[in-house]
Amino acid sequence: MAGKLCPNCNELTLFTKGNEFKCKCGFTATRPPNGGKGGRGKKCVNCKQFTVFNNNTCTNCGTIYKYPEDN
Repeated sequence: MAGKLCPNCNELTLFTKGNEFKCKCGFTATRPPNGGKGGRGKKCVNCKQFTVFNNNTCTNCGTIYKYPEDN
């Protein structure tokens, strides 16, 4: 299974690990949380990172939160 093209070694070995891209050559790229707006979100029960924001989806592992509607 091929990954994305690594800008460091020019091979298809760049894989996604949560909000980071990692290559076997040691290159790492990180996506900032909350679409680049930053800030600390709520703690995700799955990956234990503070990356759950207003859209109720963890930006690190992709866990979707659905809350019951208040009547």
